[in-house]
Amino acid sequence: MLSLTDRDAVTAALADPALDAELRALIGLRVWQVDTDRRRPLGDILQLVVVQPGDPPKVVHDAVGFPICWDQAEQPGWEWFHDHGSWFELAYVLTDDFGMLVFVPDHPDTNHTLRFNCLGFADRPTTD
Repeated sequence: MLSLTDRDAVTAALADPALDAELRALIGLRVWQVDTDRRRPLGDILQLVVVQPGDPPKVVHDAVGFPICWDQAEQPGWEWFHDHGSWFELAYVLTDDFGMLVFVPDHPDTNHTLRFNCLGFADRPTTD
């Protein structure tokens, strides 16, 4: 689990070669798009959560602040969803000026309910 709530944490994540390159590009793009008022702390505007394969539901729910992994989770609860291939991006608008982006890996070890919900909304071509 990775939770990024300030610019230093984002900078560290972007510089971490152990993180997937596509994920780093997505994080960098979204922060660049949202962080337009440098006078405000990033954590007042945006939180980024990266789910890792094998993260148990409690860890994910604690980071996000509400259930998104279990069958009883209100799915889809996101404002918008994007399938990036190896990553799903879930955007939550929590207040008028604060949002959360949750990145979920399309990986067999990702929480099965969360991954299933994401795959259900992904617009992927079917294979014959």
